Amino acid sequence: MQIKPYKRDSKTLYSCRIWYYKNKKKKSKYKESFEGKKKAEYWGAKEKKRLEGLQPGADKTTIKQFLERWIKTKEKKLSPTTLSGYKVNIKHINEYIGNALLYDLKLMDVQEMLDELTEEGLKLRTVKYVCRTLHAAMEYAIKNKDIERNPCKGTEITEDKEEFAVVVYSAEDLKKLILALREQENPLYPYVLLSSMRGLRRGECLGLRWSDIDFEKGIAHIVNNYVVVNKVAYHKKVKTKESERLIDMEGIIAKEFKAYKERMNRDKKIIQTYVCELPDGTLPDPSHISRGLKVFQKANDLPECRFHDLRHTFAVLQLENGTDLDTLKRMLGHSKIGITSDLYLHENVSLIKKASRRTDNIIDIHCDKIVTNLKNDSTGNL
Repeated sequence: MQIKPYKRDSKTLYSCRIWYYKNKKKKSKYKESFEGKKKAEYWGAKEKKRLEGLQPGADKTTIKQFLERWIKTKEKKLSPTTLSGYKVNIKHINEYIGNALLYDLKLMDVQEMLDELTEEGLKLRTVKYVCRTLHAAMEYAIKNKDIERNPCKGTEITEDKEEFAVVVYSAEDLKKLILALREQENPLYPYVLLSSMRGLRRGECLGLRWSDIDFEKGIAHIVNNYVVVNKVAYHKKVKTKESERLIDMEGIIAKEFKAYKERMNRDKKIIQTYVCELPDGTLPDPSHISRGLKVFQKANDLPECRFHDLRHTFAVLQLENGTDLDTLKRMLGHSKIGITSDLYLHENVSLIKKASRRTDNIIDIHCDKIVTNLKNDSTGNL
């Protein structure tokens, strides 16, 4: 919007020019003879909303009011963990710009908020999630005709150089961990087996039922997930359609789980529903598993890692032993092969070295032939 004063008959009047988008084309409209600057601005704002078809009252809605309505539309569509994350992000947003008008929000306002969150010590990865949440909300606001453009587009967030380090176990260390858990009959044993030897997520381990396992066919159906959010437990389907998959239940893992089931049924004298049930028939809090693993690793002089790193260990060992990327994607339940490649091919030194050695071996063979030919060539010609 452009407001300009001008003189007419010794009187100061104002003109207003607005730009707006219609059918993806930029247009403008001009009007003059306003007797005050505020009147010119009022006409410009009202006319722009009318021409672009924005919702009535859009210019009076605050960020906080809009986000409260927006998150309600997501409650039945998002998983409990994702929804909880969105609400935490919205809390950060409201602390800084919640009282600002949605219609007036600018790129600079969003950038200043993100910079302040960073300066306060919030992890840069978390700052990115806050920005993504606001970006998604603003895209919805555009569809709802509350705003014209997304003010999050163009924001800059410094790359996080202090991301957590993934700890991948070697085959030897993994064997030590599994044997130690089994020998001590530690309750973590079934979780670690499922994650490190079949690539299950923590929630998938907890959600696995005995009825999901078919020992005769040697398979298990991964269809359930168990999470605890804000002390409320949720049994739900796995996170994506691709996460619903079959895993192999033959060989050593089948033998171990058959023995584990017999022992648990003998001790409890009842049939369990879930594979990883506690003696009282309940499932443990997922966070207790992660903490328990670190305590066990420390007590047994083993490398410490997050529980999810066991899934990473499974993936890396699979790749290093010849499993192709598409098969690994299916085994892990990833929705896109790009996720698998980004996670496990990026800077994998072992795989890079193996690939390089293949070329070295080819060159070595040719070099041998070249050296032999040189020795047999009395003229010295190449």
